[in-house]
Amino acid sequence: MENHMYEYWKSQPDVLKRILDGREEQVRPFTELFCACRPDRIYLVGSGTSLNAEQAAAPYLEQILNMDVQTAASSRVAELRGQRPLVVFLSQGGSSTNTLQAMERLQKTPSICITGEERCEIQCRAAHHMTIGCGEEKAGPKTVGYTSSVLCLYLCALEAALASGRISRPLYGEKIALLYTAVENMRENLARTEQWFERNKEELTQIQKYVLVGTGGDSAAAREGCLKILETIKVPAMSFEFEEYLHGPIILTDSRLGGIFYIGGDAQERRRMVELARCHAEFSRYAYPVVEDGGDAGAQDPRALALVRTGQDHTRPFEAVLAPQLLAARVPQILELDEGSPTYDRYTSCCPTKYDNGR
Repeated sequence: MENHMYEYWKSQPDVLKRILDGREEQVRPFTELFCACRPDRIYLVGSGTSLNAEQAAAPYLEQILNMDVQTAASSRVAELRGQRPLVVFLSQGGSSTNTLQAMERLQKTPSICITGEERCEIQCRAAHHMTIGCGEEKAGPKTVGYTSSVLCLYLCALEAALASGRISRPLYGEKIALLYTAVENMRENLARTEQWFERNKEELTQIQKYVLVGTGGDSAAAREGCLKILETIKVPAMSFEFEEYLHGPIILTDSRLGGIFYIGGDAQERRRMVELARCHAEFSRYAYPVVEDGGDAGAQDPRALALVRTGQDHTRPFEAVLAPQLLAARVPQILELDEGSPTYDRYTSCCPTKYDNGR
């Protein structure tokens, strides 16, 4: 069985660097629209992996542009507020039916569509369009499409902020340099994640259900990680913000539950999260802390994944998403699971999610 997903997973640092190198030209349509509209609020609209990317990127856009940034599922766009709202539609495949419907509902509001493919149904109907920069991703479950979407939205914010005078040229340079560092770190983190998988492969292929727990950018990446596990390994997978997990969901813990715990936050929070992972290990042998290299206790545990981190919350999605992405790429191949699902095909034939069924 070909494993396109694994190949895309490995390609992420090269793709993201290429996007960074060509950032000014790539996001120019957004920059020009932003400067022309002078929005006072931005709405990020999408579905599935696109929505997960928008939720990961929104806090950074708020910080850089100093304005409210809201995310919404394409099928549930609330009433737009603000005197000059700007809508960003994100769709990697470019044919999501609910995004097309949202575009039609909001056609009187200034908007731009961002897609993975240059030519697609959404692009044909958009007044303003740009690409994510990763090209077409032929694997169904998106990997490079997710991280590329997050980076693309970051760059939209930075280029628009620079062009509109919201940030200085020196600060812009610092922000771009940090993104280059995060992308370069991915090369080492890919290798570390593969080593972690090989150390724990026998156990990782036996897990019957997952929970992914983190804070901030880790929590955002965990949402996407669960979607990848659900789409490929086809077992239950849930993600929770750390404190929310403690308020009830821990009742799910049993010997079959695999837990991936992203250790982050301030010193006190990190200690509590380490204790959570240790407590999970008392009930289940599937307890995997994700720690900062050299910065967290327990990094020598063979079940721990020690990552190189920048220390900034907005780069954590590039770091934290790698482990569940690799699980989604490798475990189905090892277990010889069929790609796709007759049940999924039946549901989508009744309730299509792609324009013209993706043709």
